[in-house]
Amino acid sequence: MLDTRLKNNSDRKGLGLFVSVLLLALLATAVLFFYKPIVQNAKGFLEISQTNREKDMENLKESEESNFLECLFQGNYILKWDLERQKSNKKFGSSDVYLNNIDSIANLNDENDENTDDDYDNFKNDFASLMDDWYYQFYYGTLSKFQLEYYIKDNTTDTHLTNTGSDLSAFLSEGEKAENMKKQYYFYAVLQFDKDGNLNIPYFHGVSKSSKDTFLSLNLTEEMVNRSWNNAAWYASRVKKLSDMTVVYAVKSESFLQNDYQQQMGYLSSQMINDAYSRAGAGYLYVISIILVLLLGFILPAIKPLGVGKGIEAKIPLEIWAIGAALTVSFYDEVLLDLIRETVKGDLFTLNGNHIFTEGMSRVVVNIFNVFIWFLIFLCWFAAALSIRELFIKKPAKYLKENTISIRFLFWIGRSLKKGWFYVSSFDMSKKDNKKILLLLGGNMIVMIILCSMWEAGVIGAIIYTGILFYFVNKYKNKITSGYNTITEAAGKLSEGNLEVTIGNAGIFNPLKEQLMRVQQGFRKAVLEETKSQKMKAELITNVSHDLKTPLTAIITYVDLLKNENLSEEQRASYVETLDRKALRLKILIEDLFEMSKAASNTISMNPVELDIAALLKQLQFELSDRVAGAGLDFRVRIPDDKVIAWLDSDKTYRIFENLLINMCKYALQGSRAYLDMEVKGNEVNITVRNISQEELDFTGDEIVERFVRGDKARNSEGSGLGLAIAKSFTELQGGTFQVITDGDLFKVVVTFHLL
Repeated sequence: MLDTRLKNNSDRKGLGLFVSVLLLALLATAVLFFYKPIVQNAKGFLEISQTNREKDMENLKESEESNFLECLFQGNYILKWDLERQKSNKKFGSSDVYLNNIDSIANLNDENDENTDDDYDNFKNDFASLMDDWYYQFYYGTLSKFQLEYYIKDNTTDTHLTNTGSDLSAFLSEGEKAENMKKQYYFYAVLQFDKDGNLNIPYFHGVSKSSKDTFLSLNLTEEMVNRSWNNAAWYASRVKKLSDMTVVYAVKSESFLQNDYQQQMGYLSSQMINDAYSRAGAGYLYVISIILVLLLGFILPAIKPLGVGKGIEAKIPLEIWAIGAALTVSFYDEVLLDLIRETVKGDLFTLNGNHIFTEGMSRVVVNIFNVFIWFLIFLCWFAAALSIRELFIKKPAKYLKENTISIRFLFWIGRSLKKGWFYVSSFDMSKKDNKKILLLLGGNMIVMIILCSMWEAGVIGAIIYTGILFYFVNKYKNKITSGYNTITEAAGKLSEGNLEVTIGNAGIFNPLKEQLMRVQQGFRKAVLEETKSQKMKAELITNVSHDLKTPLTAIITYVDLLKNENLSEEQRASYVETLDRKALRLKILIEDLFEMSKAASNTISMNPVELDIAALLKQLQFELSDRVAGAGLDFRVRIPDDKVIAWLDSDKTYRIFENLLINMCKYALQGSRAYLDMEVKGNEVNITVRNISQEELDFTGDEIVERFVRGDKARNSEGSGLGLAIAKSFTELQGGTFQVITDGDLFKVVVTFHLL
């Protein structure tokens, strides 16, 4: 049934996609039928716009001429400046050439003049800046832009400058040479300045008469006004006039003014054509088509059997369809209007001339291309409609979170900042954390640098930043306070003896929390050890009193019996033998007790030597062979023939294995097998003693090595119960390990020592 549902959903999705593509393609095809009516209507609008276009072109031409003449006006000052530096062979500044000195200015000032020397200094600096701008524009703009050639000479010294190999000085004379020069140049002008600064223009060819009048009206006063000097005329009067020089300008190209002019003319023509086609119906066609597509985007999803808008198309990010829609809008002016015009007027791709496509085939290709372009535009708006529809279905907050890349990105930045803040603010108090401090201070420094670069806005930003910083610092301070209170509260409970207290999250004090938890565990362990020690003390008193009292009572009893004078010699000998045995047992018990006490207090003296453990075990086996045989055991020994040398006390080591083998003889099941194995592994040797117990092992390995614990809890056998405890203590005092393992009735002891 689930497979059937999935199949139905897949079929619906395929049907919805097919219907959507089909409708968009049909709409794109229908658009082509409106091309011809639009082109026909556009012709009338173009005729009306033609007159206005010619007027605009004329105004544009006059504007270009005015701009050119203004460049020549500025060039006069720049060339005069260079000419003066050429004459004196000194690097004069523009102020040195054109501005009057302070003394002459003082003489010119009248009593009512309110301008000060400070104002004049400011003007001087601004004038120098103006000349620098003109200098750059003339040499790096005007000359190359207009292909301008110049010739300038000083009328007194005949010092001259030029940028061309042509003899432009011929324009200053009469005759055949001058006439030949005039034929070579489309534009030429001769500007003659006398000693008083009066301008004479004998030639000004290539621009209109009105432009020449415009050139004569140019002056520095207007420049001062443009640069916002209050008393512009006063400052302009302080600038020396151009005088005692002659300048010739010439341009060969007839189209020297047409670069910008043609560019602007092409732009105006394109705008005029686009406006005509838009007014002729192209704009209406585009808007109505988009509206129909948007309606399809809202209507088709409402038809549930189609399943439109249920897939990835409903999750298209807002930014993607918005960019796509914006591109289609710009596409209208840049491409669609030309596409309509070229499609109707002729072959869009010039396919006819290559003899590959017939006229009919080329028309089909062009129409398919048009349909494809419109289909892509409609597809963008259809996706936009589906996405906008989601805004009405979902809540705005959910829509922005799921259908926008920028909001997702902001959330990602927020999460990253949160993680970063958590990282830099999670100080480990037990370690040096200079890296995190540097990150915090570095981030703060970057923010402060950015705010300082914003001037007045930076002040407002600093106030906001301070508020945000206060919020986070206060929040962090509260977090530290909470962690501190958690630690102090837990420490207080521990000091009162509450060892079951739980410690919550302590923030940056978590390392201290871990230490407190270790202290808590240490206290628990100490309490358990103390409880265990008290229990052992009680058992010690009970066991020692019992073990000491038994032979002591027997000794007292037999001493009383020996006082009887009527005893026979045989009875007396028997009682003495019993007394000797009981006294020996008491001695052994007391000696074991002393040895255990010394081992526990770590006061026993050790005399380590290079001991061959293999030889020691072989000797022990030989000495106890009778006792092992008397126990009825099948004793299996596996000891290597090579020497096994360790740094051990021979007496204490002998006592360890003696106790183990005696323990084996006492408690092993009669008639069973017992084992003594030695195995060398690396720099360690393992000695294992194994046997089957004759009594049920109802204790653990740790319990049996406790002091005064016996294998028979009824304490019927001989012994002090200290054998295994002494063996373990002697082993550990020599750096070894002593492990007792029980498995059912199997009793196993593993002793490990380090080898030399």
